[in-house]
Formats: sequence, C-alpha cells, structure tokens
Amino acid sequence: MVADRQPNTIRSGGVRRNVALDSMLAVGGGITLAVVSGLLPSIAREAGLVPLGIALLAAAPYLGNLLSALSGRIGPQGTRGFAGLRVTGALLLVAVALAPNPALIVVVVGFFWLAWAFGVPYQSRLWGAMYPADVRGRAIGILGMAKAAAAGVAALAVGVIADRLGAPLALSLAGAVGAGCALAALGLRSAAPLPIRIFSPREAVRALTSRPALRRIVLAQGFFGGGQIAAAPLYALVYVDRLHLTLADVGLIAVLTAIATTSSYVGWGALVDRHGPMVGLRSAAVFGVLSLALYALAPDVRLLWLAAISAGLSNAAIDIGIQGALAVHTPLEDRAAAMAGWNALTGARGVLMPLLATSLVQLHILDLTTGLLLCLVPAIAGMVMYFDRPTPVVIDSRIEHRWSAWRSRLARSSRPVA
Repeated sequence: MVADRQPNTIRSGGVRRNVALDSMLAVGGGITLAVVSGLLPSIAREAGLVPLGIALLAAAPYLGNLLSALSGRIGPQGTRGFAGLRVTGALLLVAVALAPNPALIVVVVGFFWLAWAFGVPYQSRLWGAMYPADVRGRAIGILGMAKAAAAGVAALAVGVIADRLGAPLALSLAGAVGAGCALAALGLRSAAPLPIRIFSPREAVRALTSRPALRRIVLAQGFFGGGQIAAAPLYALVYVDRLHLTLADVGLIAVLTAIATTSSYVGWGALVDRHGPMVGLRSAAVFGVLSLALYALAPDVRLLWLAAISAGLSNAAIDIGIQGALAVHTPLEDRAAAMAGWNALTGARGVLMPLLATSLVQLHILDLTTGLLLCLVPAIAGMVMYFDRPTPVVIDSRIEHRWSAWRSRLARSSRPVA
C-alpha cells in the first residue's frame, strides 16, 4: 500500500473555504451533467436521432476519457485552465440551444465530455493537496452530494421548462448557470502550489497498472462498467419507445437517482475513510447490477423509480471508491497520471460497448429486453471479481493514535524500578 504523502496540510479554515467553493463548482457540474446525460439523449431522440446516434452520445464520455490520457501534456496545470475547461463545457449547451438538431447535439456532447475529461486528472490531484487524508472521503462526499442534488433539481426543472417553453430556453439557462458556477474553481487553493507534472499517455497507464491492487480493480471495473455502459443508450429506448414517457417523467427518474446519490454520498465517504475503498466499489457493483436488471424487466415506470434509486446509490459509491483507491495506492505526485490512466483504460472500453448492444437492437437481431439482459452478463462478472479478494481492514487514525498512546503508558508503568 502506498502512503498518501501530503507534507503540507491545509488548515481547517482553508479546508472549509475550499469545500464551499468546490461545492459551487460541483453544483454547476451537476446541472450540466444532468442535461447532457439525462435529457439531451431524449431530446435528440424526439428530434429524430436514430438509436445508433444515441449510442454515440453514450460513447462520448468514454472517448473523452480515452483522449484524456493526453492531459499530462496539454491538459490544465492550474486552476485557471481547469476553470476554463468547465466554463467552455457549460457554454456548449448554449450552442445547442441556438440550433437544436440531432447532428449538432452529437458534436456538442462530444466536445463537452472532452472538456470534462481533460479536467478530471488535475482535479484528482488538487483534491489530494486540498483535503487531508483522514477527511478526504467525507469532503468528496459533500461535493458529490452537492453535484447530485443540483443534477436532480436541474433534471426536473430543465425537463419541465423544455416541455412548456421549449428546449432552447431550457438549455440556455442550464448552460449559463453552469458556466457561472464553474468560475468558483478560480478560488481553489492548496497548502502549497502544485508543481507542473508532465506525463505521457504511456506513463499515465503505467502509473495505474504498475500497482497490482489497482490492476485488479481496473479489471473488475472493466467488466462491471462495460455492462453498464453497453446498457446506457438503451435506457432512452425504454423511456421513449417502450414506455412513452414525457421529458418530465424522465426528469423525475433523474430526480430519484439524484436523491439516492445525494443522501448516500457522505455516508459512503465515511465508510471509505474508515474501512477502505473496496467497501464503496463492491457496494456500487451490487446496486448497479440491481438497477440494470430492473431496467431490463420494467413493464411500467414504477420499477424504473426503484432502478433510479439503486443507480444513485451505485453512482455515489463508485465515485468515492475510485478516488479512495487512487489515494490509497498512489502518491500525490502520481495521482493525476494514475487518474488519466484510469480514464484511458475505461475509455477504450467505453467507446465500443455502447455501440455493441444498440447495434444488435437496431438491426433487430435482439429485442430491447434481450439486449439489456445481455448487458447484465459482464456486469455480474465484474461484481463477482470485486468480491474475489477480502477487504483489507483500515483502522481509523484516531483509534490507532489512542491505542499507541495506551501501549506506551502501559510499557512505562510496567518497567521495573531500579
């Protein structure tokens, strides 16, 4: 296990300030993610986008992840560049609002995810420098809670506005608010300036795969996440083709996902701080498999509500678990490279998987239900891999400190008198 070296610990007041600004950034991210992930596929489908086009939308974040292996050379090295990427991504929604046609939606979504993915490695490194190790999981949990809550509110509000006043106005509002919140990144501060860290795509992959524990996690996530990714574009077909839901209905499903994510983020963070990242990753796999199974079998919207809650629990657990695993197994100076390596490896899988099941459904080789059940196979395999090894017990640092002090007092009191 690699020690999480952090020689300069920021004071508690600085931590609170960073959490406040980071929460505003997370709110903006939640708003834009809700629109891009939850609503744009349905908007594009109603505008005439074929299922294969929806699969391209689902593949876009993973193409961004794959290309983010280049972030060590051309990605942000400071808060200005990071903020610039987030502002640009949010303003792309305004571009869609100006000409909401299927082809433009596919292009804009691709550039949005590229901007998002290139900022993630720097953000992981910045979190390592801003938040002490013993509270990092809870701090990231608070940020995740803010992002999920904003995503839920935005999904419902933007969906309602789109139904009543039109998609262009709804998208413009979401993009403007998201860009304004992204400016909060300019105020984030670490205890000491982060030195520039240049790395190649090969070095990024090596920073991740050179550690056996991370290799096992990558393999398990490759299967589990592969099934989830393959199923993702089929969800829009469940909404529109099978159940004929309105955008408000789709927004409600996103709200339930956001509520489950919001209410569980801090809890997952505390569990990971105390017991290690595998608790989060294993729990994410269980809830993710349950959610996918419910989507495959849902005859009406009521089962989708339960699927949305299960997906929310899985989303929160996987976010906390991945960051915890990288913090445990990589030093701070390698964290951005390891995160880029993670993105690259998961991105390579994610670019292809959405096209596989959707192509089989569009060519009428499989029906929608069979396609979703097929996606369950790798997801269940990944879940089994996560449970393959026992979870190492991580002792709370305060308990360990008290135990060491007690042993020292006991040793002094038992010394023979000269």
